[in-house]
Amino acid sequence: MTEPGDAPLTEGDYRSLAEFRHALRRFLAFSERAARDHGLTPAQHQLLLAVRGHPGPTNPSMSELAELLQLRLHSVGELADRAVDNGLVTRDVDPDDGRRSLLVLTAEGTARLDALSLIHRRELRRFRAELGSLLDELGDEHDPGV
Repeated sequence: MTEPGDAPLTEGDYRSLAEFRHALRRFLAFSERAARDHGLTPAQHQLLLAVRGHPGPTNPSMSELAELLQLRLHSVGELADRAVDNGLVTRDVDPDDGRRSLLVLTAEGTARLDALSLIHRRELRRFRAELGSLLDELGDEHDPGV
C-alpha cells in the first residue's frame, strides 16, 4: 500500500531490500544454529530471552509471553511445559492473581541464555555496519518527495 509522497522504488531499492532480507535470514540461521549448539531449540531460546527481557515489574505471564513471542497461548503453554521439563524455567503462581502462571528462569536456563546472548551480541555488532548501510540506502534522503 502506498502512502502520499511515496516515490517509486528504484532498482537499487529492490537490491537493498533483497540484501536486507538476506542479512536477516543469515542472522536467524546463525541464531538457530547457536541455540542448537547450546542444547536448546530455537523456540526455547526465544522463550528464555522473552522471560529474561520482559519489561514488566514482575516475571511474565503466559499471555504476556504469547504476545512477546507472537504465538497462541496454548503454543506458549506447550513450549513452557517442555522448558519446565528440561529444567530451564519454573512456572510460579502469580501472588496477585492465582489464575495466572508466571515463568521464572532457573539457574540452568540463565546460564544457557547468558552464553547464547554473548554470542548473539557479538554477531549483532558484526552486522551493525552492514544493516546500517542497507537501512541508509532505503532511507528518505534520496527520495525527492520527502
